[in-house]
Amino acid sequence: MTEPLLPVPLYLGPQLPRWQPATAADVQRAIDSGAITERHWLDVKLNTKTSTDGNNKEIAADLASFANDGGALIYGVSEDKAAKTFTIAPFDLSGQAERIDEVARSRCDPPLYVACHPLPASSDDCSQGLLLVEIPPSPSAPHMVDGRYYGRGDTTKRRLTDGEVARLHAVRTMRHLTAEQLIEREITRDPIPADGRDTSHVYVVARPLAAPPDLLTETIERRTLGTVVLGFHSRLGNHASPNWGHLSSQQPRAQGWGVHSHVLTGRRLNQNDKSAETAMVDLEIGDDGSLSLVCGRGSDYAGDSGQQYILDAVATLFTRGVVELAGQLGRDHGYGGRWLIAVGLTDLEGKHSAAAFRNMFGEGLVPFSADRYIEATEAVTSELLAQPGAVTRRLVRRLLRGLGTTGQSYGQLLTDPRPGG
Repeated sequence: MTEPLLPVPLYLGPQLPRWQPATAADVQRAIDSGAITERHWLDVKLNTKTSTDGNNKEIAADLASFANDGGALIYGVSEDKAAKTFTIAPFDLSGQAERIDEVARSRCDPPLYVACHPLPASSDDCSQGLLLVEIPPSPSAPHMVDGRYYGRGDTTKRRLTDGEVARLHAVRTMRHLTAEQLIEREITRDPIPADGRDTSHVYVVARPLAAPPDLLTETIERRTLGTVVLGFHSRLGNHASPNWGHLSSQQPRAQGWGVHSHVLTGRRLNQNDKSAETAMVDLEIGDDGSLSLVCGRGSDYAGDSGQQYILDAVATLFTRGVVELAGQLGRDHGYGGRWLIAVGLTDLEGKHSAAAFRNMFGEGLVPFSADRYIEATEAVTSELLAQPGAVTRRLVRRLLRGLGTTGQSYGQLLTDPRPGG
């Protein structure tokens, strides 16, 4: 079982410090200080009630209402509405985190990521306590529960109007346009000019949306990031070539730090042949925590056929690594906010997945029907840490669908352990 993660410092509202409770006593101190009150970003409940259809629907609606802006629910707090006072009321935590997670995934449409944090009532008995449910802002908001969309008012959930739903969908569209601009920038910055590329190229970018501009400056100057990046090879394995083990060289860059394969120096190829293009991997890490990766082997020739195949395993492997690296950097440097992550591939039209070459009949596999693939999502640091597979799946699922493949040979890159597993 993995160690439970503390919640990211929670935003309770303007003029209030961020809050990171670890025990029921921390909640009691917040009550005593007046920080705990129902507001747009926080709600309290006495307990989760019994697992009936009606109660689970109510929980799902509560969770969905926070997904637009982010927030937290605390189960195990009694409220005297007349007196406007709160009292902690520890309850049996057995199975409750798993139940909330299941409700968020099965009763919200699309499924909603939440992070459950048991807050024990005492160090001697962890079975009784409070349950803090952290609901980060969702890249898929708004979320529907039984045909209705929910949001938060000042202190309670409410149904969203059609206009509010349309506005939220418009915001999602604008974020996708921003991601396309990020990918276009990386295509322009590619070490190989457009007229010199022979294969499909893979681009993965991650941008922290509210990090200070010097988030990683001290770490960059200590020159330790190359070691961090190399650690991903042992974790993610040899599902494709090139892989994270090929990022074996490092050097300072104008925008931060570079970690790259041997065919590059200063983000320029130091040899000019086909083998250099397919061995090219470059990861640039910015002072603000931004990540920009390019790989020259998004496709390659197979056998003597003269036909190129799309290496979806390469794209998935580097996407998963960037997702995990962003989460690790956020955790290690105290940034718990949103990340915008985007994936792009070029020169795809008419090419099959590499799985078609391995399958002599090519059954169920189709040529990709567009020249480029671009997909983006948002996630907060806690989701990147807890569910990197789910985030990776959001980013590559349309690619795999368009190729008619399920990615069976690298399926673990798209999955996560179940809570408590």
